[in-house]
Amino acid sequence: MTTFNVGSQTAGSIQNVGGDMVVQNGIHGTANVHVIELRDRLAQLGEEIDRLALPADGRAVAREALAEAEAEASAPAPRSKRIADSLRRVTETLNDAGVLASAAVNVGRVLASAVSLLLLLA
Repeated sequence: MTTFNVGSQTAGSIQNVGGDMVVQNGIHGTANVHVIELRDRLAQLGEEIDRLALPADGRAVAREALAEAEAEASAPAPRSKRIADSLRRVTETLNDAGVLASAAVNVGRVLASAVSLLLLLA
């Protein structure tokens, strides 16, 4: 008998077996890390929006659009077009409030990162 002490594992497919294991035709697994990263960027975007000096109505519109994007990103099969439309509304709202071009460097960075991840989902 052979004993394996396995620490942490990171892979698309992890098989832990107590006993014999026969594998035919390989082990296949998939994971969409882009969706996970996108969810993280959307959460970061929410934090950045909360830091901005926005009028109450602008903040409400931006948060509502972001909530729609977050909900879609959490769906079993997220639709990138819906997320993109929501992020477009966030961008337009921040631009209309005049904060996107001024002190919102982090917001722009996080938005750009989220959009680039969306392109990978399409």
